[in-house]
Amino acid sequence: MQRVIRFKRYAYALFLIPLVLPPAGLMLGAHYAVPDWGAWLTVVVVFGLVPLLDTCLGRDTANPGPDEERALLADPWYPALTLLAVPAWSALLVWGVWAVSQATLGLAGRVGLLASLATVGGAVAINVGHELIHKTRRAERAGGGWLLASVGYGGFKIEHIRGHHVDVATPRDTSTARLGENVYRFLWRAFTTNPVRAWELERARLSRRNLPWWRNELLLWWGLSLAWAVGFALWLGAPGLVAHLAIGFGAIALLEIVNYLEHYGLIRTPLPNGRHGPVTEHHSWNSPFLLTNLLLFQLQRHSDHHDHAARRYQILRHMAAAPQLPAGYAALVLLALVPPLWRRVMDPRVAAWRAQQGLA
Repeated sequence: MQRVIRFKRYAYALFLIPLVLPPAGLMLGAHYAVPDWGAWLTVVVVFGLVPLLDTCLGRDTANPGPDEERALLADPWYPALTLLAVPAWSALLVWGVWAVSQATLGLAGRVGLLASLATVGGAVAINVGHELIHKTRRAERAGGGWLLASVGYGGFKIEHIRGHHVDVATPRDTSTARLGENVYRFLWRAFTTNPVRAWELERARLSRRNLPWWRNELLLWWGLSLAWAVGFALWLGAPGLVAHLAIGFGAIALLEIVNYLEHYGLIRTPLPNGRHGPVTEHHSWNSPFLLTNLLLFQLQRHSDHHDHAARRYQILRHMAAAPQLPAGYAALVLLALVPPLWRRVMDPRVAAWRAQQGLA
């Protein structure tokens, strides 16, 4: 087990690889005189190579023991890695918007570069932002808010913690996909309702605490998003603004597709009083594939995250009793984009899970 822990300690730094892929793709494309192809490098690696390596490297189901957990929590390396994402992603975003605006790429190349940057935005900015907003240290929560605001999704900090984590796997939760719901309908609901829900939750908080309107946390994060957009518009004009908005839209869409995967068809037991049973490991889909878990700071150990939202990524546990996905997130994102194939793979698994839980 100690060997596994030592390996993972440094392997989590693999999250930096997607950050260098967009500029590396442009450099390789220019070198081989195929600039438009090079712009797609990140997409090819994340959605092509990573699923293949997931299959080759296999699963990781090892959990640290109590003494090992204490050592992992005492090691400053782990929070430092996630905080490193704040300047690293900010630098890539600035470079990326500039590159899209200025690069001599054809339409296919510009779309490829935007898709690549949006992929990194979802995998790094939003995923690491998600890790940080759950923590108790002020600097980490602020870093998480910064990352989310950089792609225009600061409201996620409110809706995810006070909405999704409370109502997960119930009809009230807009971030739990219903059985049979396709990903496009789910995305529409997420884009149109989650920001509104974040506003309602924050207004309710202000009312409960009798706080003035200007203490609304969303004003800070939405204001920061606006500052990013205005800054790019002033610096690079309309092309810079459009590029920034497109990267943010793509990053948010990737996040919400992952949300779609994580709870598809799962429901908490309805109670006679109209409420629902407690959240358990049975209400999140998990995936134990090693590489993707390293790249995403063990996001795929999602049941333990919902059981213990503040638990740090390095000690998240594999739960054998949780429903298990047949592949890593990257492969399943592609599968979700083809609803008939998604339902053919996942609906029987949901039916088996519901039968196991005694649900109709």
